[in-house]
Amino acid sequence: MTITRRAFLATGAAAGTATLAGCMDPLRETLSSSPATVSADARSEAGYDEHVVDEMVVDHPVGAFGLERTIEVVNWYAEYDRAISLEGLGLTRLQAAVFTVLSTPQVSVLGRTHNPIGEYSTDELVELIQERYDRLAVEEAVDEQAVTVLGTETPVTQYRGQARLVEIGRRLDVTLHVSEPVAHGEDFVLCVAVSPRLFDVDVESSSVRTLLEGIEHE
Repeated sequence: MTITRRAFLATGAAAGTATLAGCMDPLRETLSSSPATVSADARSEAGYDEHVVDEMVVDHPVGAFGLERTIEVVNWYAEYDRAISLEGLGLTRLQAAVFTVLSTPQVSVLGRTHNPIGEYSTDELVELIQERYDRLAVEEAVDEQAVTVLGTETPVTQYRGQARLVEIGRRLDVTLHVSEPVAHGEDFVLCVAVSPRLFDVDVESSSVRTLLEGIEHE
């Protein structure tokens, strides 16, 4: 039996114990986020296509006051891409610009808040875009801008990096955009974008802003 996250939070706060009424396994609970996606209008304006919208499930151990619990956290991720002409690099036009949105539930256990996003390493976040890029090496941060995401002014940091584009097996200079987590409803929403730098120019900055501003989440 799955208990809703609202019921789980209320039970944990009121009872202060590891026992969840009605749950077959008193030491395990499943929490689910709502999908965060990019609106059709924003995708059309930026020239991006939807590649996948899917679940990503992780086990999240938590503990307080000597009580241990493993929570199965059901996250959602949506990935979009756009073809970029790489003729200046002697290459063809490829789906080389990737934009990913991750939503993950806020978790509160026995009065303590646990942010699953904070448990992800950079490598784990990068895995969301590994279908296109491999061995992503993030270098220095080069810029930061504030973008309105889900009604909240949110810092988005831009990094230089290098990565191998899977389709051609060649390393390219890339730009990585990473937003800070946005608390919306009962979830956190995080965005990651990566695209080639052409002649040391970030050609996707405007499109990334359009996609960020077009995020929808129930």
